[in-house]
Formats: sequence, C-alpha cells, structure tokens
Amino acid sequence: ACVVQPRRRSRASASPSLSRLGLGEAAARTTMIRTTTRRGRRAFRVRAGVGVEIASAVEVINDLGFDTLTFLGVTVLVVPAFRVVKASPILGFFCAGVVLNQFGLIRNLTDVKLLSEWGILFLLFEMGLELSLSRLKALAKFAFGIGLPQVLLSTLAFAAFELPPNGAIGTRILQFLFNSRPDLVNIRSVDEAIVIGAALSLSSSAFVLQLLAEKGELATRFGSATLGILLLQDIAVVPLLVILPVLESQNVVEQSVWPMLLAESLKALGGLGILSLGGKYLIRRIFEFVAESRSSEAFVALCLLTVSGTSLLTQWLGFSDTLGAFLAGALLAETNFRTQIEADIRPFRGLLLGLFFVTTGTSIDMQLLIREWPNVLSLLAGLIAIKTLITTALATRVGLTFQESVRIGLLLSQGGEFGFVVFSLANRLGVLPLELNKLLIIVVVLSMALTPLLNDLGRKAAGIIDERSETKEVVRDCHVLYTHNGHGCCLFS
Repeated sequence: ACVVQPRRRSRASASPSLSRLGLGEAAARTTMIRTTTRRGRRAFRVRAGVGVEIASAVEVINDLGFDTLTFLGVTVLVVPAFRVVKASPILGFFCAGVVLNQFGLIRNLTDVKLLSEWGILFLLFEMGLELSLSRLKALAKFAFGIGLPQVLLSTLAFAAFELPPNGAIGTRILQFLFNSRPDLVNIRSVDEAIVIGAALSLSSSAFVLQLLAEKGELATRFGSATLGILLLQDIAVVPLLVILPVLESQNVVEQSVWPMLLAESLKALGGLGILSLGGKYLIRRIFEFVAESRSSEAFVALCLLTVSGTSLLTQWLGFSDTLGAFLAGALLAETNFRTQIEADIRPFRGLLLGLFFVTTGTSIDMQLLIREWPNVLSLLAGLIAIKTLITTALATRVGLTFQESVRIGLLLSQGGEFGFVVFSLANRLGVLPLELNKLLIIVVVLSMALTPLLNDLGRKAAGIIDERSETKEVVRDCHVLYTHNGHGCCLFS
C-alpha cells in the first residue's frame, strides 16, 4: 500500500495571496509592505550616513594625531637647536611652519590653527595674573598716553598711503621704484583705506610678550609700557570687526558707518565694565569652592574653563577673545591661587604658543612672495619705519627715556596677529582685492617673524645711545685748565 504524504505548503504559499483577500485587506497588506520597504531603505541610508560620519571623524582624528606628532618632533628639534645658537625659538617655529607647509606635512591645517589660538589665550591669561591693581593703573597711563595716539596716527599714515581710491600714492611710489603694476595697491573707498591702516597699526601680542617673558622684562617699566600699548590695540580690534561686515554691503558709499561704529563701541565697553565688576567676585568664589575639594584635576579644569568662558563672553560683546583671557587673569592676580594657576597653565601655554608660531609660518604664499619680492620688501620696510618713528616719538612724551622709547618703537613695529585676522576676514567677505589682501598678509607675517631681530636691534641701539650719553656727560663735567705754555688738562668736578 502506498501512503500518500500530504504535500507541505511552502512558507510563501502559506500566506494567502492578495488575489484571495478582500480589497480592504489587500490594500492594507500592500501599504504595510511598502512602509516596511521604505523603513528599510531609510535605515540603510541612516546607517550609511553614520558610517560616513564615523569614517570622517576617524580621518580627522588620524590627521590631528599625525599633525600633533609632527609638531612635537619639531618642538624637540627646534627649541634646543636655537638655544644653542642663542636665537629665539620663535624664529625656529616660524621657519619650521614655512618648511612644513611647502612639503605638505600638515594634513589638517584649519583645525590646527584653531587649536593654536589657545596659546595666545593662555599667554594673555598669564600676563593678567602678573598684574596688581597699582600696575593696572600704570598701564592705563601708557595705554592712553602712547597706545591710543599710536593707533590713530599709524592708521592715518597707512591710510594716506592707500589714497586716493583707484590711484593710490603707494601705487605710484612702487611703480616708480620697481615698475609695479598700477592695480597692485588699489582700493575702492576711503573706508577700505582706513581698515587697512588700522589693521597695520596693530602689533603682535604673542611674539612680543613671549620675548619679554623669555628675557624677564615684563615687570620693568619698559615691559609695562609695552603691555599697556598692546592691550589698547586689542581694544582697537572692535571697530575693525564692526566695519568689515558693513563694507561688504553695496550701500557703503551711500551711508556712513561711523554712527553705528560709535554705538557698537559704547555698548561693548559697557558690557565689558559689567563683566569686570561681576567677574571680580564670582570667579574668586568659584575658585575658593573648588580649592576646598583639594582636587588637582578639578582645579586645572576650572582654569581652562575660566580662560575659555571669559574669552567667549568678551567675543560675544564684540571684543577680542584675548582681551577676555587677560581680564580673567587680572581678576585673579591678587588672590592666593595665582602661583598655582601659573604652574598649571604654563605647559599648555608653551606648547600651544609654539604651535601658533608654526601655523603663522604656513600663511605665506611663497609663489606671490617670489613674484612680488621687491614690493614686499618695500612695504615691509615702510611698515617698520613708520611704526618705529611714531611709537618712539610718543613714548618720549610720557616720561620714558629715549633709550626705552627706541626699544619700544622697534619692538612694536611689526604687524600683529589681529591684523592677520582682519585681512583674513576681509578676504572671506570680499572687502579687499584678493591679490592685495594676500600681499598684506605676507607683509604682516614676515614682520612678525622679524620680531626677535627687531628686539635685538632695539637693545643694541639703546646701548649705543647709553654710551654716547655717558660720553656727553663726561665732556660736560670736564673743566679745562690751560697752563702757561698753551697746553690744557681736564679737571672733573
């Protein structure tokens, strides 16, 4: 006998076909299938997107890791080598940046530049910690007695070089000396000339203060005067950041920016005053609370939070972030935590500031520098000469000796990192002609690289002036006594 096995239905045939279902049930089943398919595709796209983001994040981390390794290697080589030849490591970091950029050894330059700016914040924070209330009052005398007129006069001098629009005096001079192109130094309005002049009037806080710290001259009268001028220049960045977005609009010729500039500056100054008064009590109470926990990790984290928080607040008010870092340090200068804070942030400051000097060297367009080197050298010499003369003349009027005035004039004759920031912002907004913008950035960066040499030149010039003044004193105090045969001898009183 044969046993007939019942045929098993497959899983596919087990479910009733759509043709056997009612219209409503069939429609519901079809909708469910489509919904499931869409969800699957959406989930696949989400998983694919997450995969791409993870891959991008891993790539960024790998690039930063490679750049960090490169920078640490540069630090290990540059600092001892330049100490041996008795040169400033700043110049070594700058040259390393030029070389690394030419060989493409920095993979993620944008993120590295953002990280390096923390070095300036820590430097200004540490400078603020060194100040007492009496020294802050002394800085105000130098800031408003030298810094303010220096910014104004330098701005006018450099702006005059750019005027008149579409036919600048500077263009004619360069064309006469080097047969330069007539469109090389060419601006479209008076406001653009003022922006360029104000940007060039600023000096480099990072380079100058680092040199003074290395030489131990920050506590001297010469160092105090230099710091006061630099702080005033940090405040002067506010009008530049207000003007630039306005110049981008098409109505800049029809309406003046100065009323809005005045209103924004007054508002920012008021906010800065409120921040100073409130922070004086709030920051100290927070540090006392954290210090009671006796946790070194929490204390270091609070230091980093203080620097970043005050920097963001002042930036929100329209000031530079470095001014906020300096203000935070000044508020903590007369507390019992100053020594511990300095010890905690010094390693961060040293490494990140070196990274800033490296990234500064990467900003040079070597092709443009080689092609326009006569014009670059002429503009560089003019920048240093004009700022040296103006600053030296002003410094002698506030009680500084001529030797100190000459040193300050040469030390602050370079362009600054904020001028570099202003030109970079102007480049993004399209405010200035592209090639002129690149040329000005090269001039500013090269002048910053010359800061150690300018400092040494100022020292030598001050020494020569001292020797000549001593010689004049000797001659003035000498009384000549003539003998009967016409010979004389010198008697000192």
